[in-house]
Formats: sequence, structure tokens, C-alpha cells
Amino acid sequence: MSLPVWARSYEVLHYLGCGSFGQVAKCSKKDTNEMVAIKILKNHPFFARQGQIEGQSHRLRLG
Repeated sequence: MSLPVWARSYEVLHYLGCGSFGQVAKCSKKDTNEMVAIKILKNHPFFARQGQIEGQSHRLRLG
């Protein structure tokens, strides 16, 4: 099994926390060394859909 493209672009430094949807990890973007937090969702259709909704919500607030 190969990793998705986004997973090859970041290095997990440590986990910040976990909850019912999954975990949040502090990561370093490999090409720029930018520090980011990435939410890693559990592998379940409900969590995947909820993650899409959250992503859209964040983009609306930022854009």
C-alpha cells in the first residue's frame, strides 16, 4: 500500500491530541519546514463526510 501524496509531503513530529473523530498531529511540511497541525480522521464514511464539511467551513472563514 502506498501513501497518499499529502502524507509524503509532511513529517509527523508529535501528536497533539485525540478525540472521537481522530487525532491531531503537529507536522512539518517537508519542502518548506512550515509547521502545521493536521487532523487525521478515523477511517469511517461518517468521519470522512464530517471532515469535508469542516474543511469547507474553514475555507469559507479564511476566504
